[in-house]
Amino acid sequence: MMIVPELRLQTITGLIPLDAVHLADAHSHLWIKPPPDVDPDAPQLDDYDNILAELLQFRDGGGTLIDCQPPGCGRDARVLLKLADATGLHIIAVTGFHLRKYYPYKSWLWSATETQAAEFFIEELKGGMNETKGQVPATAIKVGYEGFIDGQVRALMEATAEAAKQTGAAIMFHTEAGRNVEALLPFFNDRGVPPRHLYLCHVDKRPDAGLHRELAQAGALLGYDTFLRRKYNPEQNLWPLIKLLVDAGFDDRIAMALDLALPSMWVFGGAEWGLMALPRLILPRLQAEGYSEPIIQNILGQNVARHLAWEV
Repeated sequence: MMIVPELRLQTITGLIPLDAVHLADAHSHLWIKPPPDVDPDAPQLDDYDNILAELLQFRDGGGTLIDCQPPGCGRDARVLLKLADATGLHIIAVTGFHLRKYYPYKSWLWSATETQAAEFFIEELKGGMNETKGQVPATAIKVGYEGFIDGQVRALMEATAEAAKQTGAAIMFHTEAGRNVEALLPFFNDRGVPPRHLYLCHVDKRPDAGLHRELAQAGALLGYDTFLRRKYNPEQNLWPLIKLLVDAGFDDRIAMALDLALPSMWVFGGAEWGLMALPRLILPRLQAEGYSEPIIQNILGQNVARHLAWEV
């Protein structure tokens, strides 16, 4: 009898079925403790008690968060595991790399060979993350992309492609306001990683309707996360993009997030909404604008869950 693989989502506390994901922050930051000797402007988010309190509140309105801080530049998988145990939230972690400025000057990653980097990413996905001594696996591979594929970034992207092929893990990208994002699809497709395995974050900062339609049609997942960032004019840019893609039949290509990487974006740091913007602001607006329940479930959780899922 043929056994059909089942899709499950790898969280830091274990595998869960996709239907356990109801509302997800698809690009979150829960803990950032920058290493010494990095850019003084690097985000720092390490007030454990206040973070825990806000996560406990979010638990009642949400359930899943993808922490997008990769190793070596502020991630601590031990803290993420502690937060997951304390809240019961489904927390997902990533391996990979971020922008060079977030690392110490002598970080090994920025002189690693493609083989060394690929082996490290694979070990974090299959064996477990470095801080947990191999006990807690990462789920996806993060790529910090400023719009250029050259130098050590190219080597690390080659390593990312190899790790994704060997493990089946999805790749998620920090993009600089979507700059040159269209170059990513052919680069990875040529290396055996099709667009359906790519998750392009922050692309709503580049509200080119034609580009978004093309990326969605190719199969990439588009991360929209400027809901609370007024300088990007979400009313004029983000919300029309959602309608455009849904009307075109691409409601399965959108993932919504908040990207709260600074304390000032959390309620404890003075923000009005923080994490609760998803259940209390964005969800009610989608309902008020007449989107069907299946579409809302897709863009607020199921799309990113399917995208990051593993076959088991």
